[in-house]
Parts: sequence; structure tokens; C-alpha cells
Amino acid sequence: MRKYLVPALLTTALMFSSHAVHGQAKKEAAPPAGDAKVGEDLFQQKCFQCHSVAEGEVRFGPSLYHVTKGPKPRKTPAGIHEILTNGKGKMPSFKEILTEKDMDDLIAYVKSL
Repeated sequence: MRKYLVPALLTTALMFSSHAVHGQAKKEAAPPAGDAKVGEDLFQQKCFQCHSVAEGEVRFGPSLYHVTKGPKPRKTPAGIHEILTNGKGKMPSFKEILTEKDMDDLIAYVKSL
């Protein structure tokens, strides 16, 4: 009898431990994204001079309309963060101007377009 009890208890313990780990994974959601409303205000202050948010309207820089949308988005949130941090082409780096939260807020706004 004891020969079967230990494997049964181990199996039961493994089932419950894997269920507990699975439950924890669901609780650990990604940190909240930035605030799109704050990002819109930042966009007006820092980006609007060069970038439009209207479809097809090009200023000094490209329009950011739907830049993260569609089956083949032009930019990912990580790609936008990379450009804000390091600059690209004629766009300067904003790492000394914007905080990480500012960048998250801007990315949230651009994702909402």
C-alpha cells in the first residue's frame, strides 16, 4: 500500500504546484502602458512641429497616422522607443529631453492613432 501512496502523493503535489505556477503567470501582467492623454499633450509640445497625425500629411518627418497598426505596422512600440532614445536620420535623440514615462506616454498616444 505504501508503495503506491508515495507516487500518488508526488503526482498530486506536482499537479497542484503546476496549477499554482500557471495561476501566477496570469497574475503577472505587463506593467501598465503609458497614458495616451498625457502623450497627446507631449506630442503637441515636442513632436507636432515635425510629425503629423493625419493620414497622408507629411511635414518634415513622416505622418504617424496608424504607424503601429495593420498586419505590417511601420513601427513597433519598441521601435518607436529606440528612435526616441537614439534618434534616426534627421530626427535627434530625445533621451536627454524625455523621461522613460514620457516615452511610454508618447508611445501610448501614437498607438492610439
